[in-house]
Amino acid sequence: MDMDLERVKAALAASLSNKPRGTTADIAEHTAIYWDGERPVGVHLCADYPGFDGGFEIDHHFYGDAHEHLGDWLAYPRFSSRPDLVAWLDDSTNEPRRGD
Repeated sequence: MDMDLERVKAALAASLSNKPRGTTADIAEHTAIYWDGERPVGVHLCADYPGFDGGFEIDHHFYGDAHEHLGDWLAYPRFSSRPDLVAWLDDSTNEPRRGD
């Protein structure tokens, strides 16, 4: 994949910003990205209710870990509608911390 982090973030933003709230870009089995109204944000998927285990920033750490999956997703984007994500996000304790 020839894209750097900023280009990946821009591609995710372009893909998600016009989708309904609760739509995710399904990057890997346990990793999804959603649009928070301002930027793409990651969320860990899990089997336990409500199905989400912490949000995270799209940063260099994520990019390094998910590089291979991001390339696959960019070639063949996959999205899901996750109504439970909306409820989870409405609980303000689940918002990811911002940082660089």
